Amino acid sequence: MRYVIALDGSGDYASLQAGVDAAAPGDELVIRPGIYRERVVIHRDGLYIVGEDGAVLTGSGCAKDTYPDGREKGTFLSATLLVLGSGVTVENLTVRNDAGDGREVGQAVAVYAAGDRGLWKNCRFIAYQDTLFCGPVMQKVLDEVAPRTMEGVTCVPSTGDCPPTRERQCFVNCYIQGDVDFIFGPYRCWFEGCTLFMNRRGGWYTAANTPEAQPWGLVFHRCRLTGDCDIGAGSLGRPWRAWARTLFLACDMDEHVNPAGFEDWQNWDGVRPITRRCGEWATVGARADLSTRHPGQAILTDGEAAMVTPGAVLDGWAPF
Repeated sequence: MRYVIALDGSGDYASLQAGVDAAAPGDELVIRPGIYRERVVIHRDGLYIVGEDGAVLTGSGCAKDTYPDGREKGTFLSATLLVLGSGVTVENLTVRNDAGDGREVGQAVAVYAAGDRGLWKNCRFIAYQDTLFCGPVMQKVLDEVAPRTMEGVTCVPSTGDCPPTRERQCFVNCYIQGDVDFIFGPYRCWFEGCTLFMNRRGGWYTAANTPEAQPWGLVFHRCRLTGDCDIGAGSLGRPWRAWARTLFLACDMDEHVNPAGFEDWQNWDGVRPITRRCGEWATVGARADLSTRHPGQAILTDGEAAMVTPGAVLDGWAPF
């Protein structure tokens, strides 16, 4: 089935959530232009969601939102779009979190990609602190979105300390904007030809928490790293957990990237140093001089880089 989502009532549904609720696995949802102010849970497998030019999904959830008793909800209940289903493809859609600067509202996620084999093409993710999370859900997240839940969804006590996971996400020609660890999580993710834009605040492009026994984490191939922060104010990443696995291959890095590349995680619950599970290969642009990099990170040889393929990282899944 094919459903049209249109704010003006000319389609099948006026909200994306209504369309998702009506859809069955394998259905297509076409989103007509407009600003859809809603927080959406995709609780179906195999959906194809495509936005026409000018289709924007926006929310304003943030970590400092509270329960009735005054407790803060935290990062993982803030997402504008939560994808629980597997085999979901999203194309040509802008997803925003408009809550504002993290120094005032805390973390505010635009996209929470929790399913397996999620394919994102020509999408735009725009927020401030913690824009894009790729990882499993905690029970409190499922409780919050009930009854829009699914059987068999991977659930963990903590999104920080996760067991090894096979779940995979792939981003092709996407634009991702944020600051302070704005691409983070434990999943196996391939980013192909994406633009990573650091906001004025600066911070870290990534914060992986790859489990120790998991061979791959976040891999960026032929991506562009830029921003409007001060020169050098955007570090490539810092390890959310000790075994963070993050690689930048043939990426174009401008002067907003810190010459040191990666940075140790300091002043949270101790120091987590950068290891050779983080690294670069064939960087171009203003930060092409790899001699200035953190001494702990890897500078991959051509042979090592040749082993890092979408098939290897995504465990046999070939989304493009």
